Amino acid sequence: MVKRLLLLALSVVFLGVLITPAAVGAGAKSKAELAGPVMLDGPITFMHPEYLSSGAWLALTGQDPAFSLEKRVYGEGLKDASSGNALQAVGGAASALIPFRSPAAKFSRNILISQDLGRYPYQTEPHISVNPKDPDHLVVAMIDYNFPGVTSYVSIDGGATWDGPNQPKIPRGQYTGVGDPVTAFDSEGNVYVVQMSMSIEEFQIGGIWGSLLLAGIDVSRSDDGGYTWENAIVASPGEIYTQSYQVPAGEKSRGELWTYFVDKPWITIGPDPTNPDKEIIYVSYTLFVEIYSLAWLDELPVLEIVQEMAVIQMVRSSDGGATWSQPLQVSPVVNVNPQGDIPGRLVHGSQPMVDPDGTVHVAYIDTADDGTWKGNGEIWVASSTNRGQSFSQRTKAAEFLELDILPRSSSFRLWGTGFPQTTVGPNGELYITYAAYPSDRLSDSGDIFMVASTDGGATWSPPVRVNDDDTAHLQFFPSISTDPSGDLHMMWADTRDDPSELAYHIYYSTSTDNGQTWDFNSRVSDFPSNPNFAFPGGSFIGDYFSIAATADDVYMVWADSRMGEVTGLNQKIAFARQRLMPAPTIFLSPPSGPSGRDITIQGSNFQPETEIFIDVGGVLTSTSFTNKDGGFTTTIFAPISGEGARDVIVRDISGNVAAASFFTEFGFDSFQTEMANINARLDELSLDQTPAAADTSATADDSFSWLTALLAGALLITLATSGALWYRLRTVANK
Repeated sequence: MVKRLLLLALSVVFLGVLITPAAVGAGAKSKAELAGPVMLDGPITFMHPEYLSSGAWLALTGQDPAFSLEKRVYGEGLKDASSGNALQAVGGAASALIPFRSPAAKFSRNILISQDLGRYPYQTEPHISVNPKDPDHLVVAMIDYNFPGVTSYVSIDGGATWDGPNQPKIPRGQYTGVGDPVTAFDSEGNVYVVQMSMSIEEFQIGGIWGSLLLAGIDVSRSDDGGYTWENAIVASPGEIYTQSYQVPAGEKSRGELWTYFVDKPWITIGPDPTNPDKEIIYVSYTLFVEIYSLAWLDELPVLEIVQEMAVIQMVRSSDGGATWSQPLQVSPVVNVNPQGDIPGRLVHGSQPMVDPDGTVHVAYIDTADDGTWKGNGEIWVASSTNRGQSFSQRTKAAEFLELDILPRSSSFRLWGTGFPQTTVGPNGELYITYAAYPSDRLSDSGDIFMVASTDGGATWSPPVRVNDDDTAHLQFFPSISTDPSGDLHMMWADTRDDPSELAYHIYYSTSTDNGQTWDFNSRVSDFPSNPNFAFPGGSFIGDYFSIAATADDVYMVWADSRMGEVTGLNQKIAFARQRLMPAPTIFLSPPSGPSGRDITIQGSNFQPETEIFIDVGGVLTSTSFTNKDGGFTTTIFAPISGEGARDVIVRDISGNVAAASFFTEFGFDSFQTEMANINARLDELSLDQTPAAADTSATADDSFSWLTALLAGALLITLATSGALWYRLRTVANK
């Protein structure tokens, strides 16, 4: 395929053209003399992919590990799986690399939710929601690079076990999904997920034909708790508008192309202020508008970028997502590309929230006029009291020093960590958390802050720092939730425990006074995640993590790389809660017996569908695999050993461990004991002989005792070995 030609000069982008063979030899002929149509080589893609979220950024920059635009367009499927996914070690050698879990004091052992149904072991960008009618019913959506769209998992036991992956499919005619999954339950227990998908649309300007890559926002609904999903509805499509100009006869055609590219959706559900018995679904997002002008370089048609703008918009649905309103403007329209001496500006990363009376608030970041991801950033909140039909109030909630797109200590994209993460209290309190550079510590790589409003967003508190570490290490990707009593719960990724400031743990804190003070930070994850083991190039761990609180528990999900320590590049979605998880256990049958016999081991509560390693007495003796429920049944041959207890330890590849004891009733030391007993008996017999006989035959008696003991021991060993062999042969024959 002819490669796209990008000529960057004074913010102008030119795209090469592909002319039919009959036109190639036309030379200096006019446009009217060209044989056949003129086609722009394409598809045209978004000018600033670095401003786009998650999968869209990866796809347009060629970093998506599975999706290839060229392969997808021409029906060639996925990319070839990277050789970087090879095992670090195989078989028994892999057991030496199993991560050692360090349990957290206040949280459960970590569960890895996601499973690999292909050769791309990467899942990321999780979001979790809780059914308001059943606090143990959870749904998590995530990006999974083995599927065109996002996937979901369901738990009905508070996260102890998970069913999935399930697919909320992208609409027909779309080329691929590009992530940004967010979930939400309504009050009836129906669950929704929003995601982005891409399509290629054709256009014509003044006889010039071309195609354009567009993104749309899709919403899927599940009426059975997330197990199956209805057909996705496009809530806000990408669009193209063209205008061909009238030109004098003989002159080349002119015209304009307007592209509408939507990005970064977020969904929430709340009461209808005009009818509290009904609910409204809100989806906010960023709309990018690019304006191109058709121009000519001699006989070569080109598209010049004239202007690029961004604005926050919102759509709503009052019928369960079946139909959607026209978009409504939430933020001011800003110029993304520089205008003279004024740097580019961006509004992005919106999140809607609905308070108990039905007022909808939309928080978003404004990078201000000092450049994008440079200098100061601001978080603004727009509010609407009329079902999102208009926004009468915009208030600045926070101003801060923006973090860079990439952290100073690693290679993954930090892009979305300054975006507002929001929650609403039971009395209408509004809370926003974000990550930023602290203004008083130049060496600090980033902290977690929170602001609050108790008057409907009219005024906001000063920012409060949540992380309590004394290091200058990076904290990022915060997520916040309120429980029914109004207490606040927050999670984030934290590199405080790694001297190299690379691997992160998940940390947590809570506040009982509307966020004015925060409790001592607690570690949640039981093994750190190194982004370099997670994703090709260590470049992507998602744009957010997620937390959800109930009256009795707190649930958290995040991107986790512990499997990459063993298997090569690997990124899973991990889960933890405050309640203890059922521990991995094993049961031995029989629990005792002679050495050299078969032992059946049954295990439960291990990582589903993964390899396990079995040690007996400190020696690796066998490997096996768990089923989809995390259980297994296997039979091992107990090695011949001494009499007594032997530890049997089972580990799975994610670091779960269980132990039991097998008592060997007859082993090598049994022979030694019997030999000692025989020698003692012979000694007793020798004492019964007369002194004269004993004196004259001492040497012979000593030789006889030694020889007898040796022969007796050999006989016992032979009998024991023969018995064990007979037992195994009989067992095999019976099978």
